[in-house]
Amino acid sequence: MKPSENRAERNKERILRAALELFQVHGIKKTTTNDVSQKAGVSPATVYNHFGSKEELVRAAVKYFLSITMEDFRKIFEGALSFPEKLWQIISYKSDMMGQYQGDFMKMVISEDPEILNYVNSVYMTEIMPMVTDFYDEGKRQGYINPELSTETIMLYFDVMRKGMSSSGLSDNPDQNLKMLQEMTSLFLYGLMGRPEDSRRRQGQE
Repeated sequence: MKPSENRAERNKERILRAALELFQVHGIKKTTTNDVSQKAGVSPATVYNHFGSKEELVRAAVKYFLSITMEDFRKIFEGALSFPEKLWQIISYKSDMMGQYQGDFMKMVISEDPEILNYVNSVYMTEIMPMVTDFYDEGKRQGYINPELSTETIMLYFDVMRKGMSSSGLSDNPDQNLKMLQEMTSLFLYGLMGRPEDSRRRQGQE
């Protein structure tokens, strides 16, 4: 790669990192391309040369964000921790992520924007699904997941939840989104009746 190409790639990554930081603090609507260029230490023209418009910059930032997130998840899945420890790390990571980013950015992540939607579906099919499948198989081997449930059924349920989140969308309130994520995770793991010990405890109190 030529030095000029190296410099261009470094500038592009600086712009994307700057955009993510500003979206995290201010949200997409309140962040301008001039804000991003100042944060990245490049000229506004450089931003437009790489991305053409704010809309394309947002799409690129979402893809960049998802690539970073996927790499973080990969490290968790491939780590040496037990199934419950990995699961807790994933839930904690998602909770932190929902708490950090403004509502309009997270809405873009799960939006119906055709380009983003196609990208997310592609990443899901080629990267997320194989990792999650292996993860659930690991949970079965360690005795944490009901072995009578097929991995295909678990993945179908996971996919239904994922698509439901996308179609319903998120609010502009990060705290509300965080609470919803935590409750959805609880529903996914324990169902409407909750954990068996919690159900027995409630019955004992009645």
